[in-house]
Amino acid sequence: MNQPCTSTTRRVAAIGAAVAVVAASSAFGIGATTAVAAEPTAATSSATPGASAAPAGPVTTVDTDEQSGGPTIDPTPAAGPETAAPEPTTPAEPAAPVAPTEPAAPADDPTAGAEDGSDLAFTESSTAEDPIELTATSGTPFTHAFRTTGGDGTVDYAIQDAPSSDYRVDVDSGVLRGDPKEAGTFRFQVVARSGSTEVTQYVALTVAPGDPVGVTFAVATPYYEGMWQVETDGTIWEQAAGQGRVRIVPSVPVAEDTPLKLAGLAVDEWGNRTTPGPEYPRSTVTSTDDADAAVWNDGDSSNTVTFGGPGTRTLTVSEGGVSTSFEVVVGAEDTDEPAAPDTITFTEPSTPESPIRIETTAGEEIERTFTATGSSKELHYVLLTGPTAFPVPDNQYPTAPLGLEVGDTSGVLSGAPTVAGEYDFQVMAMNGSRAATQYVHLSIRPAATEELSLLVGTIGSPKAWLRDADGLREVFAESSESIPVDAVPVAQGSTMVVRVRALDAFGNSTRESDGAQPVVTSSVASDEVTLPHGDWEPRVGFPHASPHTITVALGEVATTFDVDVRPSIATVGDTTPTADGGHLAYTGADTSGPLAWALALLAAGVGLLVHRLRRRA
Repeated sequence: MNQPCTSTTRRVAAIGAAVAVVAASSAFGIGATTAVAAEPTAATSSATPGASAAPAGPVTTVDTDEQSGGPTIDPTPAAGPETAAPEPTTPAEPAAPVAPTEPAAPADDPTAGAEDGSDLAFTESSTAEDPIELTATSGTPFTHAFRTTGGDGTVDYAIQDAPSSDYRVDVDSGVLRGDPKEAGTFRFQVVARSGSTEVTQYVALTVAPGDPVGVTFAVATPYYEGMWQVETDGTIWEQAAGQGRVRIVPSVPVAEDTPLKLAGLAVDEWGNRTTPGPEYPRSTVTSTDDADAAVWNDGDSSNTVTFGGPGTRTLTVSEGGVSTSFEVVVGAEDTDEPAAPDTITFTEPSTPESPIRIETTAGEEIERTFTATGSSKELHYVLLTGPTAFPVPDNQYPTAPLGLEVGDTSGVLSGAPTVAGEYDFQVMAMNGSRAATQYVHLSIRPAATEELSLLVGTIGSPKAWLRDADGLREVFAESSESIPVDAVPVAQGSTMVVRVRALDAFGNSTRESDGAQPVVTSSVASDEVTLPHGDWEPRVGFPHASPHTITVALGEVATTFDVDVRPSIATVGDTTPTADGGHLAYTGADTSGPLAWALALLAAGVGLLVHRLRRRA
């Protein structure tokens, strides 16, 4: 149900809208004409004896001519001190409003403010290079009041580029409230607006970590066949390379002849490192089994722990004045059982150069079983979306598509991914101390075309419209906002550019799927359809003014939209406003128009594509 907006919502919206308008105007070279009306100045109520009044300057009256679009200037000077103006006869109607009787505030009066709010300023000065500096502590709420002077009596505040949702500014009071969690230095702005004036306060906030609560550290075998993450409370997470945490385990299993590498960081309750300094801190490791030994390695800033025999022991890692302990099971306490499997292998061999290949179509179900053998313990399978060896050449991390998963103990890869593309990823089988990797390449083709998405504009104008499943809307560069419209307004004689995108039900482009080409037709036979850049970017010329319907068809799928072609009064080389509401028609006099249009198309197309994918997800 509809409910009225609160005053706070309206004020925040006003600031956001103003920023968007100014940004858009600057981006496309659109200037704003300001009409200034000269206000009459009242005579000083009390003059100093013997002092002469300063001569009055000429008065200029700015009057916008609605027909020509240009100002008219009255050059007649006002009466000065040497020549007194003649007494006017009483006209039938007043020629001008009566001058105010209140005396004007002296220019040096500190209490005098500009009525339009143009004297608005923050009490603390700052620049982007020299921001004001604030400090806070992770986990401790704080406030800071931003104060302003001047303005038209009402000032609204907003925050820009906030570090996170933990920071907000009260729209009425200008009080910054924060509940910081992440430590570090963050830069953002607080904006104040009064009347038509907006000012910015630049801020650098340094958040220090809180008190340490424990040590967190990674545990791994020398070749990363087994990996674990231990939290400050001793919780042990089994990990997989590139996958992160897989599940919680009670202890770390390791073969008797296999050492463990680990190092710890003291952190606060939010995971911020609490030990100062750029170097990785040196931690110490102790064991409840005196036969175990721990050696610190400066080369990789880690402890290597070797074990003196099988059995269960507790390792304690200390750093920064706090400690965390966890349990390690070495070998098997029953010596008749092998300490660890000899090897784990998949029944289907694969390598990064020769992976298992799977082909499917977006939205179709995938079911493929991966089976590994060679473990005396239960195997667990994980889907890897990151590197499995370190370092990774050229930072090329393999990625699995969204919508896929692998059964923890079954090894069944299943799902119905919807984003078309080529994907390389891995399935890993592990038992806590040994692991094997299956390399997979998945090809996902787009599904059948179900929709045509059209991005529309006219040459020489920064405006753009989108026609898709949600209807016809005016769209804006660098913004996800849009305005529904009934028809695209264009001037007679102009040329429309249409960018055609064929999409399946999941938003994948099907342009290259079957080789078909779109066909553009108009309800008005005199319209001129040309293809200077190919079938997917047709142009339509409108020699006659009237309502038009444009149809774009690709096989069985078609999309239409209406165009309102209005008579144009623009002439070659002229900058007279056109009939579509004051936007200048491109006549060849302004070479920046096509560039602005191209930038608008690019920005609007990319922004709306991201918006559509998020909406569909």
